[in-house]
Amino acid sequence: MLVSFDDGWGQIFVANADGSGLRQITPTVADDMSDGRYGNFAALSPDGKQLAYTRGGRSIDVITLESGEATTVHEGGYQPVYSPDGSSIAFTSSDGISIMNADGSDARAISTEGSGAKFSPDGSRLIFNVDGYLVEAPTTGGASKVVLRDQFWNSDPAYSPDGSTLVFSSNRGGNNGSEIYSMPAGGGEITRLTATYAVHPQFTPDGSRIFYSRATTQSGELVVDVATSNRSELASMKPDGSDQKRFLPRSITAQYPSIGGGAGTTG
Repeated sequence: MLVSFDDGWGQIFVANADGSGLRQITPTVADDMSDGRYGNFAALSPDGKQLAYTRGGRSIDVITLESGEATTVHEGGYQPVYSPDGSSIAFTSSDGISIMNADGSDARAISTEGSGAKFSPDGSRLIFNVDGYLVEAPTTGGASKVVLRDQFWNSDPAYSPDGSTLVFSSNRGGNNGSEIYSMPAGGGEITRLTATYAVHPQFTPDGSRIFYSRATTQSGELVVDVATSNRSELASMKPDGSDQKRFLPRSITAQYPSIGGGAGTTG
């Protein structure tokens, strides 16, 4: 199993799920999105063989990890994510949420608004953020439905592999930032999983852990208020929020985790 991420400065990396085998996938760039090679929003294919990402803030490229060969599959989109079977990629654009075949063909709009889409485990639906509430829509098109809407800002939704649980980030903790929460997929009690600023939750394929981004100070202290943070790191935890631990050495900044390549081991 592999974990991909970007460092917040335009470079994308992958590592094994136990933190070993770290390697840089995209070129080193200046800290400036005007560099057309700037990479972020990495997404591994389910088999771990390919990686889709946003290049230059506007193009979706796919890299074959073994060969390093890169292909631009779509212009004018970002935040790609693979379907569970690897056949499709959903993405965000100025037009809202769209879906296309993994080779970039047959791109079509699913919703005229929203960002940060993720697939349901069976690939039939997409869940995404619309102005702070969570919305789900069929991948074939059709009426959308609100999954969570309240007075808080909710984003980064992701389902557990068995479809029973929805995790997301929210500012409902009352701090200047967000924490990660979970709730039953069909609705119900919302449970807080992190006590400090954390976003971008993503389950491992076997459902045993959740990877996420969290904010720290330069010395590695976790923060509640995002304004007191100056770096991001990856961490993982059990689905109930226990056993929270740093994924990579503190010297490595990391955000937006994606997992692919099977169950593997998370250390």
